[in-house]
Amino acid sequence: MKHKDTYTAYTKLKKNKQDTFYNEHTAEIILFESAKKYLKEHLGENKTLNISKWKSEIGTLRKEKDTLYSQMIDIRKKVEQAESVRSCIDKLLQEKRGLTQVKKQELGL
Repeated sequence: MKHKDTYTAYTKLKKNKQDTFYNEHTAEIILFESAKKYLKEHLGENKTLNISKWKSEIGTLRKEKDTLYSQMIDIRKKVEQAESVRSCIDKLLQEKRGLTQVKKQELGL
């Protein structure tokens, strides 16, 4: 909208004057054309933004995020339990190895 007036003036000029005008206002014209192209691609035929659709999508995505977050918390708890079991098993294996070495030393004497 900021450069719309410049672009409108550019399009109303005759071809021989458009080149000079374009050279003077290149940045504004390019910015307007790129914004126009972007909006055309993203708005489609409606010409307006569908904010209510976006808000409903935000609500849906938030619910999905909350569900995934609770699943992640449950998985973290399970991982913590598995890690504690693993550390207990490692300790028992180390004790068993220690006892085995002690028995070998006793038998060797």
